Amino acid sequence: MTLRSAFTLALIGSFSLTAGAQAPQSTSQAKTQTMVLSSPPTSGGLSSGADRAAVVGSDKKLRLWDLANGHLLRTIELPTADIDFTAVSPGGQFILTGDHEGNVLLWNTETGKSQIQLLLPHAPSAAAFSADGKILAIAPASEPIQLFDVASGRKLWETAAVIGGTISLAFSRNGAFIASADTDTVVRIHDAHSGKLVAENRDFLLEPLAIDFTANGKQVIAAGADKVIVFIDASTGKLVRRLPKMDEPVSWSSLKVSPDGTHFATVCMNAENLDKPRPVAMWNIDSGQKESEWTPTSVIQDVGWTHDGQLVSVGRTANSLLVFRIQ
Repeated sequence: MTLRSAFTLALIGSFSLTAGAQAPQSTSQAKTQTMVLSSPPTSGGLSSGADRAAVVGSDKKLRLWDLANGHLLRTIELPTADIDFTAVSPGGQFILTGDHEGNVLLWNTETGKSQIQLLLPHAPSAAAFSADGKILAIAPASEPIQLFDVASGRKLWETAAVIGGTISLAFSRNGAFIASADTDTVVRIHDAHSGKLVAENRDFLLEPLAIDFTANGKQVIAAGADKVIVFIDASTGKLVRRLPKMDEPVSWSSLKVSPDGTHFATVCMNAENLDKPRPVAMWNIDSGQKESEWTPTSVIQDVGWTHDGQLVSVGRTANSLLVFRIQ
């Protein structure tokens, strides 16, 4: 996650529930948990299971938090606080950081030492871990996607370069495929083992900004600057479904499918005022209907799901992590 998302953490605490397009509104209560930060955050990331949060502070320290109990698990000294991008592996064993100069480090949170050190042309614009945490995909800004074996640090393959690079990455849950939302308006699906291009979709007129696989890996859900959400056949690249056009686009890397595969969450953005808080929505995958929507008091840049299906949103405050759990 980039500087766009440095960072308060919030499990979504209230929703306006709808059935289809129109329904009576109701709200849920939330239990609030506050974790005070010792220095202003400059970057942060959320694990795929929403159980760990990493925060980079202006004091040049990387901190890993357990969101279940609010405990600080590990503090790691960094060479700089100028971190542009942070990503957390499933379970929080590894944390990726990338700085202004293209120095990318993969930190082992058990040892506190860097496991992979890379000097890339630019800081990452996107990164993703496979569901088992064994493979890491990195897309430096305007550069090809590169895949690495986490344990050995060995580079497995890289894609062909595309104009402008990649905005968002997602692995299928079985680790067989990786999808990319690219700035040339194309959604691409590669074989995660060989790097072979499997399929591509060119139905977007503007950049796709967020992407994820359905739970069975057969389809890719993508959304972006066109203000539409589409379902794409992962094996052919053909358009399967297009949902009605929205008022605002889905934000960067802010589309996530739930653990049971029945829902997905999105965060929209106001393209004319990125500092304006916009809604977090939950959608039913089968029907394509928006089931709930919540507008936060601060800008949200990322969403995630806990393993038991609670929805998590990531925003920002100057000095704390806030965790809100729905009652």
